[in-house]
Amino acid sequence: MQRCKPRWLSTTALALAGAAFLCLEGCGYHWQSTYRQDVHSVAVPILTSKDYRRGIEFKLTQAIIQQIEARTPYKVESREQADTILEGQLISADMETQSLQYYNDVPQEQRLILTVNFTWKDLHTGQILVERRNFQIAATFYPTLGEGEFVGQQDAVEKLAVDIVHELERKW
Repeated sequence: MQRCKPRWLSTTALALAGAAFLCLEGCGYHWQSTYRQDVHSVAVPILTSKDYRRGIEFKLTQAIIQQIEARTPYKVESREQADTILEGQLISADMETQSLQYYNDVPQEQRLILTVNFTWKDLHTGQILVERRNFQIAATFYPTLGEGEFVGQQDAVEKLAVDIVHELERKW
């Protein structure tokens, strides 16, 4: 049986958190975004691909756009209207078998490793804001549980998009 917390307890906790925030603001502490204040928009053209598996670059581009709009203060715009551009290339999508069923050698656990190069550049000054080479992410999936390569691709694409957008944060 689960016990409910009294309503006044959650209201009190919220009031204390608000008071602490106001105290910090009054003491000279200011919240500052981890993203650049001089950038307002990003163009994200479709990534190119050197891998023979087609379609991953389209999924990755879409996932990056979704992550930028969901997690950052930046707006995704066309190249003509954007302050910056995030360009990239899918270098490889490697599949590794992690384990096999001992009696029939069917892959039990597989891992998809996506490797990309990307550059985030200021379109007004030409300055490179972030550049990463051989940036990787791996996603594990289980074919014996009915998860196909599609599941591995989707998981890897989503993780990679989150990590790429995380790289757009300002360095401290």
